[in-house]
Amino acid sequence: MPRFSPESPSPRTAPGPFARARARLGVRGWGAALLAAFVALALGASGALAQDWGEAASPSRARMVMEDSNPPIVVEADWVGYSESGETLEFKGGVVITRGDEYVFGDRALWHEPTRSAEIAGNVRVVTRDFTATAQRATMNMDLMLAKIYDGRAFFPARHYYVAGSLLERRGPETLYVSHGVFTTCDGPEPSWSLTAEKLVVNRDGVAESTGVTVRNAYFPMLYLPYLLVPVKTERQSGFLLPQFASSTRDGVMLALPFFWALKEDYDLTILPIYRSSRGLALTLEARYNLELGEGIWIGTFLRDRKDNFYELKSEGFASRNTREHFWLRAQNNWEVAGWDLNLDLDVVSDPLFIYAFRNDPDGFFYSRDLFGRYFGRTLNEELDPTRLSTFFAQRSSEDAYFRGTLSYARNLYRAGNVDTLQNIPSLFYSVVSRPLALGLFGAEAAAPRWSLDLRYDYYDRRTDGASFVDETGHRLIVAPSLFWQTDLAGAFSLRTSAALDFTLYNPDGHRPTAQGREPHDSFEEGLVGEAEVELSTTLGKVYYHDDGTATQHLFTPVVSFTFRNGPDQDRLPFFDRLDRQLNQRTLRYGFWNTFTLRSPARIGPEETEGYEYLQLLRLGVFHSYEFASNLKWADRSYARYFTSGYFDKGSGPLEIEAEANFNPYVTARILSSLDGRSGAFTSHDFSLNLKDGRGDSLNLIYDFEKPRRERGPITQDAVNQARGQLNVNFGGGWSTMMAARYDMEEKRSLETLISLRYNTQCYGLSLVWEDSHDDRRVAFLVNLLGLGSFGNSSSTSGNIY
Repeated sequence: MPRFSPESPSPRTAPGPFARARARLGVRGWGAALLAAFVALALGASGALAQDWGEAASPSRARMVMEDSNPPIVVEADWVGYSESGETLEFKGGVVITRGDEYVFGDRALWHEPTRSAEIAGNVRVVTRDFTATAQRATMNMDLMLAKIYDGRAFFPARHYYVAGSLLERRGPETLYVSHGVFTTCDGPEPSWSLTAEKLVVNRDGVAESTGVTVRNAYFPMLYLPYLLVPVKTERQSGFLLPQFASSTRDGVMLALPFFWALKEDYDLTILPIYRSSRGLALTLEARYNLELGEGIWIGTFLRDRKDNFYELKSEGFASRNTREHFWLRAQNNWEVAGWDLNLDLDVVSDPLFIYAFRNDPDGFFYSRDLFGRYFGRTLNEELDPTRLSTFFAQRSSEDAYFRGTLSYARNLYRAGNVDTLQNIPSLFYSVVSRPLALGLFGAEAAAPRWSLDLRYDYYDRRTDGASFVDETGHRLIVAPSLFWQTDLAGAFSLRTSAALDFTLYNPDGHRPTAQGREPHDSFEEGLVGEAEVELSTTLGKVYYHDDGTATQHLFTPVVSFTFRNGPDQDRLPFFDRLDRQLNQRTLRYGFWNTFTLRSPARIGPEETEGYEYLQLLRLGVFHSYEFASNLKWADRSYARYFTSGYFDKGSGPLEIEAEANFNPYVTARILSSLDGRSGAFTSHDFSLNLKDGRGDSLNLIYDFEKPRRERGPITQDAVNQARGQLNVNFGGGWSTMMAARYDMEEKRSLETLISLRYNTQCYGLSLVWEDSHDDRRVAFLVNLLGLGSFGNSSSTSGNIY
């Protein structure tokens, strides 16, 4: 039963019918009203009532509680009245209706008992956990959960969007109808952009279905669509996404209109047709699923090209080829079945030009690479890599054992018929991981030695023809027990030792390469290699305290190690990968790590405790090696590539330098360099410099250099000598620019240049992009409407060349 609060006296007791009305009001009335999506309810003129009113008025505010509602409904007002028939209640003056954490405010409120409907009028405002709403007048039926809200506007903070209309009509618990509606994510009475619709239907699942749609800015219409689905919550929703477009000298005008289809809660499909005026129509299907079994993404693209595309294969002994039908299937999957982790990755493409040609487009390489990296933490082979690898991977691990099985298929796009490409089907690996052997050798406090056992089986196959020089295939079994021990000596030195035996058994077919040519393999070949390594290190350090409360720690860690590997001559064995043909080794390696770390008092916030912040100012490593073993008899240039070794003669090894400097939070630099100790020439550089400031400006510079060399096996690696850079400048007022470039230092020519000008406000952004590469020049325009999506060519604005 409703009751007046003790501090609010009631001058008149309501008759029986009024008491009954109040009792029924508690459960069926206001509770249903506050469950409505827009309970911002309003009432017309109170003169519509022509009844004899009782009243409850007082200098103090009246307060009524509907206790038979859960949670109770509390109504406060300056004045409360009722009709003599008991069919109508009226509240006036600062009306506040509360139910739990939901509030409704208005100037006046009426309740009609016979129709079970309520009216609220005058400065109506609703506050809930999900939205706030304002209106001038509304009516609703509590039992049927129907409502009509006139001149209403609602704000949903979770996705920062507004919905307004001349009529907001709730047609049951699952549907909200808006007549002449407006949707926007912009604040203020005059939004920078808005979506107006003749009819807007918002369903309970969070999708707004609209007809007669016009997308407009603050001044004029920009785009008309007869039909559009707009997601109004974070979950997936079916519907057309906004179009993307660009223009290039090679492909002509590009137009893409993606459609997202939320088939069910656990899987969906994106259909992406892309029309290029000079190339034709391409179709991409992107399917995703997330089931109890696991998750995966499959993307397939097909294009029947209008242009003939030629690529040269003369270096591989083949003539030029052309292709018009392009396809590319890529997929990544993670599953878990009965304690097994399963992965399936696919990368199947028709020709080497397709991935590179459209790498920046919505169906291109960079989109797929970033998508897979974001969801699975692994990515595709680089776009210029002609070898595309598809793999099925299964693994299972326990506390001290591990098993992995792999099926892989490699396709070299530059090899006609995939001739000579080595296939590893299958590869099985089992490891007993690091079990203790015995008690510590130097007392109870010393660490005990630990042993491991690795077992590996591989089967290698390849397709060959009459021109093939290497045709080795067959089975390989490796048994590799090992010991590892690490302990402290005299509390000052760290000693690490390891020893291993690699017994390898082959059942090969075909011919092995030799310095004189080729020789047929025996039915079985075996190799036994022993390896041991000893490493000794120590750390010297000192802390320097400064007057400003900061301190700098200096650590100097010298390291010396010796690696010994010995076995019989390996030239009779097959060569499949880096585990084969391991030459003798007697390598002394020595160097140091030098680090400086700054400690400063932490910046204390309102909820933070006292502490310290640490910044590693410098980390410098310098290492050199010397090789005592000689393998000169295998050093022939054409034959040396069939061995796992860097040097074939005794003498100085490479000088390796690694440095990382953080001068302050705004300036960082990193360099990795390798110097050939015999020729005195650098063989590789990897240098990066990063500058930034507090307002968002940044400059990133990278220099890559790698001397051409022979890889292990029949693949030759080209030289790399490139400089890359990216500059971001924030002009203020929402304006910014990004410039990125890639330059070939060897050939003295620009490879790619990208410049974009951006403008961003609270609810929308604009980007103008110019891109120039060796075979194409492109201009793109992107409009990003916050909360609605983007149209233009978003891939071209990401600075992927960096």
